[in-house]
Amino acid sequence: MLGLMVFLFCTTMLQAEAWQPFGVRQLGFTFDVPPGFVLTQHSDQGAAFQGPRDAFLAVSGARLGKASFRAEIAHRMIEDPKAGWRLTYRRIAPRWASYSGVKNGEIRYVRAIMVCDERAALFTVNYRKSEKEPYDPIVVRMVRSLKAQGC
Repeated sequence: MLGLMVFLFCTTMLQAEAWQPFGVRQLGFTFDVPPGFVLTQHSDQGAAFQGPRDAFLAVSGARLGKASFRAEIAHRMIEDPKAGWRLTYRRIAPRWASYSGVKNGEIRYVRAIMVCDERAALFTVNYRKSEKEPYDPIVVRMVRSLKAQGC
């Protein structure tokens, strides 16, 4: 019981802290990083963050070139299962896509959007399956925060 109370307190604190804006101007998108996630890697294409209890977040932009947005996401939906992810949800619309999967007690959620000039922006977040309920509102907020900007 004490462990559950500590977990709920930490989750509440995570949601109460300030979200940090992040963007890659040359790729035309912005994104809000959840509280508790620490930058571990940064490049011209995006960044990686380590979160509480071994959660992982990657945010990146991609130039699509000759590939369509749909083809890029379909390719990712093929590659993740090759890496052992069992996809449980997938949705591709003309300007956005989302999918999720499970592997070894973890959940992966991927969200992508079209941005200007045949570019895409996306984030991938991995977290423990046991933390699905507290992460649901965090993922919803991340989805809403991923936006095209500066086109």
